[in-house]
Amino acid sequence: MPLLLRLAAAIAVSGGLYLTALSLPPMGTPFLLLVPFPGLLLAVRRGVIDSAAWLLFTAGATAALVGWAAVPGLVLPLGLPALVMTLALWRTWSLERTVLAGLATWTVGVTCMALLEYGDVVAMVNSAREQIDKSFALALSTSESLGTAGTATVLTEADRSALVDALLGILPALVVLTGAVMVIGNVVLLRASTGVFQEVNLRMWRTPDALIWALIAAGFGMYAPVPWAALTARNLFVVLLGCYFCQGLAIVAYYLDRFRLPRGIRIAGYVLIAVQHVVTAVVLALGVFDLWGNFRRSSAGPADVRFDADGD
Repeated sequence: MPLLLRLAAAIAVSGGLYLTALSLPPMGTPFLLLVPFPGLLLAVRRGVIDSAAWLLFTAGATAALVGWAAVPGLVLPLGLPALVMTLALWRTWSLERTVLAGLATWTVGVTCMALLEYGDVVAMVNSAREQIDKSFALALSTSESLGTAGTATVLTEADRSALVDALLGILPALVVLTGAVMVIGNVVLLRASTGVFQEVNLRMWRTPDALIWALIAAGFGMYAPVPWAALTARNLFVVLLGCYFCQGLAIVAYYLDRFRLPRGIRIAGYVLIAVQHVVTAVVLALGVFDLWGNFRRSSAGPADVRFDADGD
């Protein structure tokens, strides 16, 4: 495929995803996570300059269609991480370093975008509180429409302020975890579509063993008498839980592959993890306790165990 056609396709897909997300909130918001993928795919096949051209022309097309006000939301949290990850790929960085570079750029980009939008930290926090409160109200109205008992709704309404404050307190961690979902998701898609990081066995991935001490320290730090120290520890604790959740997912993927389960069962398993909080907690616990349980110690690769409907 000629270069101009590849570039035009990447611009069209990324621009379409971004405009869809802007036009259909909150249902379209997940499309934002896929906006960097066409640029990364183009960069792997062509180079860093082509990725920069993708971002430049996508930003120009966005400005022409919906105005310049929408451009920072494309460039800062989505385009710049894609460029940084492109540089990491061409410098043959490890998967972990590439993810961390993209995540750091995402975090800085989101912070700069928020400051550009609201001007100062106080206004940014107040706006975040308002958005969380609106989301909470939407969740309550949805639960009522689904037939939730009135008493449960009243109890939840009474705790509304406390829940909003709690979510606001871990908002930095939630921003980092959202960026992690975007960066890791694009890397996994890129790995499946191209030859990058094929030498990495994601099913055997694990966090550094020493990280468990940071998790324990952050857990105790949440009860520190100094408010800012407790807030920092709380956010660090949530981010570290996200790391161990990824390790738990690797364990689940290892056993799904080890027993050669059909694709439909694998997809159903991942959907269950995403929608059922009890299963999510179990996956998280697997990641945390893998340091002691070493749940993948039995072999270094998939076993010759097959699954079939007859149980043979």
